[in-house]
Amino acid sequence: MESIRELREKISKSSVAHFAPAHDKVVRRISIYFTWLLLHTPLSANAVTILQTIVGAAGAILLISPEYLTNLLGIFLLQFGYVLDCCDGEVARYRKQASVNGVFLDLIGHEIVIPFMYMGLALGEYLRTAHFEVLLLGFTTALFSLRFDISAMFQTVNTLFMKAENPSYNFDSLQKDTITTTTHLATSKPSWFRVLFRYPESMNVITILLIADIFFPVDLLGGYTFIYFFLLCYGILVPLARLYSIYSIFSKSDVAKRYSEILKRSVLHQKDAHKSPDTNR
Repeated sequence: MESIRELREKISKSSVAHFAPAHDKVVRRISIYFTWLLLHTPLSANAVTILQTIVGAAGAILLISPEYLTNLLGIFLLQFGYVLDCCDGEVARYRKQASVNGVFLDLIGHEIVIPFMYMGLALGEYLRTAHFEVLLLGFTTALFSLRFDISAMFQTVNTLFMKAENPSYNFDSLQKDTITTTTHLATSKPSWFRVLFRYPESMNVITILLIADIFFPVDLLGGYTFIYFFLLCYGILVPLARLYSIYSIFSKSDVAKRYSEILKRSVLHQKDAHKSPDTNR
């Protein structure tokens, strides 16, 4: 087995599309040590993905406790779950186990852990302070943290492919205007404000505020905690951001554009496959 330095060089990942400072500067430096340990076990990359989902969900459940020390343990598990989220890709690259199914499992894990985190946080805050509104704020944050706008987009694209023979779902008959533009690529750098509402940065904010609530009595904030204001802010802004995303996808015809992109890339891929020389000759 290689040394840590050699392993890092061998499986380093280009982070072209990921601009989270904590991810690049801190977590990757930590994750490589756990990856080195995991490579001494028979665990596959997908098994590590499942493990990180279990660890993250367990951490979110511990946030339900009204005791801050239990919450800190929950936050520790959430943070460790994210370290494992980096490890699964590193294990996959080392063992050449990268796969579409791996990406699928990873995204499913996020769709489980992130809503659990917000709901657990809200329930714990309610048990501590008896502010009923935090339950509503936590529920709306958890609900609208789910990327159902993106999910619906690709479900629509899948329906158009699967039912292309049905006139009701035929793309050519549904789309009257020629699509010449493409959807916005995810490689553009988001603003610092948007980054704060993204995972794992939102988890890092929760970590800081939970620690702050331990050292600052609620009397200093008029009976309200830092976590209360976090839920108030996220409970309003996250739903608004998701609704705006839905409006943007609809108004810009992003579903039709994405369908056209996929179709075009599929055709180009087939052409390239036909042009490639037969290596068996």
